[in-house]
Amino acid sequence: MHPIVMLHHVDDTGTENETGWCITHQKFIDLLDCIEEQGLTTTTFEELYHSKAKPSKNKVIITFDDCYQSLFTFAIPELIRRKMKAVFYIPTAFIGGYNEWDVKEQGFANFQIMNGEELIYLSNLAMEIGSHGHSHLRHNLLTEQKLVFELSHSKQLLENLLKKRIFSFAHPYGIAPKNNDVLLTKAGFHYGVGIYQAMQSNSTLRRFGIHQSDTKKSIKFKLSKRYQLFRLLLDPVLHILA
Repeated sequence: MHPIVMLHHVDDTGTENETGWCITHQKFIDLLDCIEEQGLTTTTFEELYHSKAKPSKNKVIITFDDCYQSLFTFAIPELIRRKMKAVFYIPTAFIGGYNEWDVKEQGFANFQIMNGEELIYLSNLAMEIGSHGHSHLRHNLLTEQKLVFELSHSKQLLENLLKKRIFSFAHPYGIAPKNNDVLLTKAGFHYGVGIYQAMQSNSTLRRFGIHQSDTKKSIKFKLSKRYQLFRLLLDPVLHILA
């Protein structure tokens, strides 16, 4: 699989307790510059699905979890300017609302989540919209009945809104349940992304975060085949600790 980048906030006004999830405009520019300097082009899971018969190299997938409205201030215009694509994962219960889960659990500030019109706009730009569950819950702690609802209901809501198929799912908190492969397939998803995955499949694809502490050198390493091998060896340990 191609390298998959995980991002949340891109903002020059991030607060201290959001440091792990927020990068500045300049750091985002560094990431996009590194992608171009490495000769990579951006793609989406929807695009990969439709081009199965013609696999290509030198691709990268940029993903954004939670769909913060503030991404329209800088990140999305910069992607459009460079003719790049990305995948945006939305917890459907919060479309047009705010990040209640972060506020309640971690004391983060309120951040506006994209509304339906903004999601339609992105979809029309050939950006991919994916599901981040319905209620942004920890799926490894849910009953199978609740999991089925979180998967199928969020997918149905997005397909009704966008009038198109939804291909991929991002596990909230990066943690997939044990029966994830079966449940995602039954719900009609073709790809699922997490973070640290002991065993990788199309339903549990590894991603890597870009942090404010990253340099252009470390970003280029994360985009490399060597880093994918490093994660293959390291993830079984990190998965246990996560």
